[in-house]
Amino acid sequence: MLVLIAGITGNVGQKLVRSLSKRGHQVRGLARSPEKLSPETLASLERFEVCSGYDDIPALDRACAGVDAVVCAYERAGVEIYVVASWNGDRIQLELEKHEAYDACVSFRHHVEMTSPIKPIYMFIGIFAETMFSMFGHGHVGPNMPLIWDAETKTMNIWGTGHTTWFWTTETDTAEFTAEVIQRDDAAKGGFWNVCSGAHSLRQVAEIYERSIGELEDKALDARSKGDKRKYYLYTGLFYQLYASNGALNFRKLDNNRLPVSGTTIEEFLRQNPQV
Repeated sequence: MLVLIAGITGNVGQKLVRSLSKRGHQVRGLARSPEKLSPETLASLERFEVCSGYDDIPALDRACAGVDAVVCAYERAGVEIYVVASWNGDRIQLELEKHEAYDACVSFRHHVEMTSPIKPIYMFIGIFAETMFSMFGHGHVGPNMPLIWDAETKTMNIWGTGHTTWFWTTETDTAEFTAEVIQRDDAAKGGFWNVCSGAHSLRQVAEIYERSIGELEDKALDARSKGDKRKYYLYTGLFYQLYASNGALNFRKLDNNRLPVSGTTIEEFLRQNPQV
């Protein structure tokens, strides 16, 4: 199978190259800057298509020509397997205007259902472990606003009771889950997948590392009311915390048992990332 990865130079995109290649698939890349890939990764690709931006239609058409699946499809190219860049909480449960960063995603889902024969694959993974531990370059939640982990003090910021389950997944496991779904016989049927490396409360995470919803909601809404929606990223980190902490983004089911992928444990993730 020839798979196109749009945004291949991103954190998950680069890991997807390895996950797909080791399963015997060819990979084509689409992005602005091939120099962001290692020479080894670049050499392993079927080819790299340079795209100047989201409106570079000729580049998009060239990239989609002849591929079997697209990660992050263009209907006019006749692609049937399309994985949406949806690696986050189960946002289909959110209404519009609940979370600025997800509004376009919610609208996209309904637009595709109403206008296109393509049935996208949505991979919901909760939160990236790398983002959960505020690793630099792995998720932006606002300037000087760690999501839950304070990298300087090595402490967990907990709102509410801290007992709500957070579903989390490493970027590597995300690539593995995605590669398995792409090569399934029913991949063209699309659908929603809820997968994760693990599920723990923040108190459990803190204990493994070694250590109130109402108040948080007030703070989030206050930041929004005083902010500029064009710069929503300055306060959106509070809403990631709010909807994860109150369960709004939690999975109603898990699909791990449908895929032959063994998730990474928190202990393994911390060993692999000693800088956390």
